Amino acid sequence: MMSLQKIPTTLVFLPLYIIILLSAEWCLQAWSPNRPESNVVPNPLFHHAYRPNNTFVTFPSKGEEFPPAINIINSVGMRGPLPTTKQQTRILLLGDSFVQADEVKFEETFGQLLNKHFKHKIEFISHGMVSWSPTPEFSWLHHYGFSLQPDHIVLFLCVNDFFRPEVFHQTDATYRKQAIYQDGVPIAYNLPKPTWSDWILMHSAIARLTGRLYHKLKPISGEIPHNVADEIIILSKKNTLWPHITKMNVTETLAVIEAIHKASINYGATLHVTLVPLPFFWPDEAVHGKALHPYNWPKHFTVSQSGIEEYIHKRLNELGISWIDLQTTFARAKKMSRTKLYNEVDGHWNTNGHQVVFKFLVNYFQQNIK
Repeated sequence: MMSLQKIPTTLVFLPLYIIILLSAEWCLQAWSPNRPESNVVPNPLFHHAYRPNNTFVTFPSKGEEFPPAINIINSVGMRGPLPTTKQQTRILLLGDSFVQADEVKFEETFGQLLNKHFKHKIEFISHGMVSWSPTPEFSWLHHYGFSLQPDHIVLFLCVNDFFRPEVFHQTDATYRKQAIYQDGVPIAYNLPKPTWSDWILMHSAIARLTGRLYHKLKPISGEIPHNVADEIIILSKKNTLWPHITKMNVTETLAVIEAIHKASINYGATLHVTLVPLPFFWPDEAVHGKALHPYNWPKHFTVSQSGIEEYIHKRLNELGISWIDLQTTFARAKKMSRTKLYNEVDGHWNTNGHQVVFKFLVNYFQQNIK
């Protein structure tokens, strides 16, 4: 019989280690037994989308000041009530997290303010999803949006739609690579299969806690060859100064918008496009957010998006697509008042920003829709 002295210490104490780990896991699971499921889940048709029939509350993170906002997601994965049978002119407002607006009370979003203003005359349906871009937005229109019979579609672009995939993993270039096309329409996505580490993170409270501590304590590398901050600065410049790969990527993304435009015409809808003004243009907006990763800018640093905006506007004008100039509108609002229009950290529109969008779109639609 083998002597206990010859057994490695690790093996002797292995059962104890396992008992301690299982006890710790049990305690953590018991401490937070109702760990909420993710509100946004992978979706083979739209890449990712809200989990249907779901209610959650968005609370302000550290440094933010907005009140908690309740988000009620309906059976088709949209915030708010299900769209009803069309009764009057219908306008679809489609975009990313700026239209998603989960930090703003539903009734205070610009879409609902427009519904209240144009009641019984024009109906507005809003749908936004974090990190969506033209390709998944086209997928959503194909599978559901066009069936709502919109007369007009307003597509809200964001500068990160045009980032290169090596800079940002949720940009249109990435979605285009993952998309499955049918007659030029992205009808589905080849989504990456979860790895064993994803499974562990999903089911183990210890793994999740360890991961959070690691990401909180690890130093941020300053040797990133491609980063978001540099990409924003590149796109702020005239297109003649862009690297070839940047211009090619922007052109390919605009080709998706052209395809949406053609599909919209086939469904009897008119496409309007705008570029979301970001807070980086003003020194007093998103001051805390600018100083954080991935930007790491001085608090009052400013940068425009005039280069990419000018390029988009020119191309869409050539295609006959209506352009909505929100940048000038926000610049005018900032000149008239020192009121903050963006959240302090994440840089999304706050309730004041939604008011600016609402008031501008009231005038825009009164002038452009008869």
